[in-house]
Amino acid sequence: MRELNPHIELQHLLAQQIFNALQGDVTEDIRQKCEGNANDVYFRSAREGNSLKVNETLLPQFYNLCKEVKEKLEFVGDIDFYITGDSEVNACAFYSPDEERPHIIEVNSGLFELMNEEELKYIIGHEIGHLINGDSMIKRLFFFIYSDDEAIEECPEFLKKRVAFFDQLAELSADFHGYMANDNLAACVTAVYKMASGLDLEKMNVSMDTLIAENNQRLEYFLKNGGVNDGTHPVNLIRVRAMELFATAKTQAAFNRGMSELVHELQKIEYDALDNAIADYIAAAGLFISQVDGKRDKVEEDFIIKELAAYSLFPYKDLKRVEKGDVISTLNNAIKAILEMAPDLKSELLNYFVNMAFADGLLDEKELALIYDFGDKLGYAESEIAEFLGNKVRKEFKPCVAALK
Repeated sequence: MRELNPHIELQHLLAQQIFNALQGDVTEDIRQKCEGNANDVYFRSAREGNSLKVNETLLPQFYNLCKEVKEKLEFVGDIDFYITGDSEVNACAFYSPDEERPHIIEVNSGLFELMNEEELKYIIGHEIGHLINGDSMIKRLFFFIYSDDEAIEECPEFLKKRVAFFDQLAELSADFHGYMANDNLAACVTAVYKMASGLDLEKMNVSMDTLIAENNQRLEYFLKNGGVNDGTHPVNLIRVRAMELFATAKTQAAFNRGMSELVHELQKIEYDALDNAIADYIAAAGLFISQVDGKRDKVEEDFIIKELAAYSLFPYKDLKRVEKGDVISTLNNAIKAILEMAPDLKSELLNYFVNMAFADGLLDEKELALIYDFGDKLGYAESEIAEFLGNKVRKEFKPCVAALK
């Protein structure tokens, strides 16, 4: 088995950020008391009643394969394996928080139509990787709080972005465990592309060398041309490149450097040029207007960070970066870039400026003058700017109790 540590630092950082944002030290206790083992019992009962449970007597060959992978990955917890009659080429893992109840890995029957033994080892290893990393613990807490589509709509964008990116990194880490399960890069790559295409690549006489070369060539094109990802998993191009790196890296340092570059590319897919321009605008505009009165208070900084976090994984770092540079130049460049790429966002630029001015709950004449000046530069008439301000006042104005002294 590879001696390299498959740990992805950013994955664990995001897990901690998400846990902290959800106030997990409190809400996880509430979740456990509310849900108990209900979900575990339901999921297990459904598998017991409708799926085929893998055991030494009934399915000895597959049972031994699963046992071999589990031992190779040195996973010490108990796992129940089930096969479900589903033509979709897929598998999933269900983490059990109760030490007395085994974890569950469910394998769809469609996998057995396409996968050979080495590819099945990769798939089982991948799912055990999710158990090793405890990925589902974060997702359970998230879906406890945001339990349906309507609730998720209300979830702050910065949190949704982090959960989505955490999922992507969790899949890469699980892939490394899949490779460790068989030490066979070719089988890992063909398994990924069999799941993607539904084709039996052996029957199609696909060359492994050609497949990897084609993958890397397409990856280069994909990244240079602003590729996007609309799925929950990283694009296969990056998954295969990451596994190739894990299989061939000579040292931990070389692997870490390569993964850092790939994770950076993943971020560029998640946060495109427009996102970057909006992030610069939020930081620069926030700094500009918050310092009109000569200081920036915590309420204003928290407001900037909250808005910035929807467009940056590291909002504090980006805010400091903009603050150390030429704030006005950054602001003007960001506005120019945003209006070129998405002119329909012009009203959002003014809206953020207004919201930022009102972040501390105080109406300041200097800030109002800035808003009128800024709106004028965006091409708004004074009456239109006043309407922006009027809407804000009508919705959020709070009388000053101190006036009663």
